[in-house]
Amino acid sequence: MSRKWMRIAIAPFLIVGLAACSASAEDQTTEGIKSAKEIFQGDIVESNEQIDQVELFVPGGFTIQENSDETNIVLMDDSNSYVLFINPNEKQDSNLFYDLLQAEKKEAIIAQETFEQNGRFGFVAVYPSGEDKYEIISSIGGVKLTTISDEANISTNMEKMMKMVRSVKVEA
Repeated sequence: MSRKWMRIAIAPFLIVGLAACSASAEDQTTEGIKSAKEIFQGDIVESNEQIDQVELFVPGGFTIQENSDETNIVLMDDSNSYVLFINPNEKQDSNLFYDLLQAEKKEAIIAQETFEQNGRFGFVAVYPSGEDKYEIISSIGGVKLTTISDEANISTNMEKMMKMVRSVKVEA
């Protein structure tokens, strides 16, 4: 009889635990969007790296891959790769990358937010990319950064990504 009571006592904890896990991606995304908006609206993050005519902020623990150039920069951290696309022909108020995303992935997007301030247009978006993985995009004007993230790191990745995108300066 005690096993039956033990099962009854444990069942609610399992249900709550499973519900918390399923809400995690949503919570991570909400927090990430909030952080990205604050960074977008805040001061420019100072650059600490330069590739050809591009200056950018690269967080600690990241490395720039040797095959990078001024329009396609590949960055790596311990577990993820990030691809930074720079279209020098697009101004900071460009909607190009956002419009392309809407045309290609509109149905799959699980969360997105656009930002506008001082002649700049930016956005972040999250959509599924395989089992328990999510593609994250962070963009301002003609600069777009993408990565594939696990659920637990969505918020952290969105924050780092917006810092990098916000820091990009292309010298003429």
